[in-house]
Amino acid sequence: MPGRQKPNLSGLIELIANPLSTYTVLYIEDHPANLALVECLIARHSKFKLLTAPDGDKGIALAKSAQPDVILMDINLPGISGFDALKILSRDNATAHIPIIALSSNAFPGDIAQGIEAGFFRYLTKPYKIDDLLDVLAAATYFSEDISKEI
Repeated sequence: MPGRQKPNLSGLIELIANPLSTYTVLYIEDHPANLALVECLIARHSKFKLLTAPDGDKGIALAKSAQPDVILMDINLPGISGFDALKILSRDNATAHIPIIALSSNAFPGDIAQGIEAGFFRYLTKPYKIDDLLDVLAAATYFSEDISKEI
């Protein structure tokens, strides 16, 4: 949304301060090592529940049924790409409101620009810094809460 600023949320302090809030994160990723890293990270934060899907088609189905607060998505997935999955989710009224964060090894400036232009909420390149991922998750959940109030 125009004019919306990313909140200054180091280490998810503002999210953790709200004892009633829990957030569901869907991670669409086919590489076990990348999945394990995010699983360990999310497990350290009781405010998050993690759902996973190994490809774009299963991720889309899970997003529709589970209605996560945020989606983390690899770009290079088996079957349909992260870009194709983003298009499908963005065009569906049931999932269009969910912020989708790209996590990709495609790290050239043109790749990042293409991801932002396509509609990803943020685009992080692998390897990413843990604090950067936490800050982006905080911003996305803040955005998700704000949007859900408007719906």
